[in-house]
Amino acid sequence: MFDINAYPFDTEHNYMEIGGEAMIFHCHHYLTILTRTILDADYIDSRPFMIGSSADANYNQLKNLCANHSIAESKRIAQEVYKTFGYGLLDLSSMDENGITLSTTKSFFSKTWKMKFGLRDQPIDYYTSGFLAAAYAVIYGRELAEVQVEQTECIACGAPANIHVVKPGTSNFAIYPPKQPVAFKNVPKLPLNWEHEAVLTNTFLGAHATLIGNEEGYIPAFGVYVVRNQSDYVNRLQFEFGRAMIEVAGDYGITLAGELLMEAGHACGFFTYGGIMTSNEWNTYVKPYLKTREDWVKGLAAMINTMGWGYHTAAELSEERAVFRNYNDFEDLSYLRMYGKSDYPIHWANSGGFTGLMQLIYKTNLVTDGSLGTEEGFRQMRRSKLGYKTHMSKSIACGDDYLEVIISQ
Repeated sequence: MFDINAYPFDTEHNYMEIGGEAMIFHCHHYLTILTRTILDADYIDSRPFMIGSSADANYNQLKNLCANHSIAESKRIAQEVYKTFGYGLLDLSSMDENGITLSTTKSFFSKTWKMKFGLRDQPIDYYTSGFLAAAYAVIYGRELAEVQVEQTECIACGAPANIHVVKPGTSNFAIYPPKQPVAFKNVPKLPLNWEHEAVLTNTFLGAHATLIGNEEGYIPAFGVYVVRNQSDYVNRLQFEFGRAMIEVAGDYGITLAGELLMEAGHACGFFTYGGIMTSNEWNTYVKPYLKTREDWVKGLAAMINTMGWGYHTAAELSEERAVFRNYNDFEDLSYLRMYGKSDYPIHWANSGGFTGLMQLIYKTNLVTDGSLGTEEGFRQMRRSKLGYKTHMSKSIACGDDYLEVIISQ
């Protein structure tokens, strides 16, 4: 009943929308590191917004997708959406007016946390808790404020399955006000200025239909596990973390939060882009066009411009200094939808990703022999005084026409 091909990619804005929600690809490296970054700040109560961010985005989306469908049909749609997007498998057949106690052995968040960090002592799949709360509310005509949810068992804690309990009651997660419609910045774009851009972009746009959950509900691709995130879900995690840090420490709180969130983006840039650039897909479709290190950067930009993140380009590009731009980037548009104008740049994932990309191309042996080094090597490079510095110089959420980041030594 749910067909990803019914939702075309907006090539003018490098944007994809499904059921009223902007959609982006992210990988397990970024999402697990972002989650750990937030949870490590144990002096803030992050659980309400960790679940609430998911519940809000999924409620809005499922309400649109399930409109005019029966209860049985809506359950099937929700299951198919969850699987198609790469989150794992759910069986909602036992859900009724009183809720559900759901068990699943297929969970993207629990699986990849265990892969990345090993076991932990508290359940980790906040996304699925929010998804289930949203699905129950939509299917049985409730408001999110009338739903409770709890994850009681977790694979990442050593359990054989994840167990989530959903029931009627006053919500035990954050509830958010309605969002504004998406507002694109329709300004002239600085082109990537690379002769192979269109060929590669069209190649990977054509691959969208294949980037769907397999029989286990996962999307293994480019050497990583990817998911289709609702952009407002993953970005609200960042923004609510920043707001919570301001409550704790004022202006210093947002400075610290920004550094931590940018580090998550940097790890994504290093490990995700590294996974892409050592994958069979890259070697087959992209590498034949690459002659210089700058070609590697532009080849990646041509590819990731199909992921819903906006249009990436470079105003300057050398080993010593780069000026990257992103038109209609996913972070700024998301912030404007949910909060309005910002007093400070908020595009931490983009900025960290650009920095990680520079480190990959110019400070590792990736281009010469395909090696990335170890995670410990990555951490050592980040601690080195010879590493790159990142300056967020322009932001759509602050009123600029595009996102701009300056990376320099």
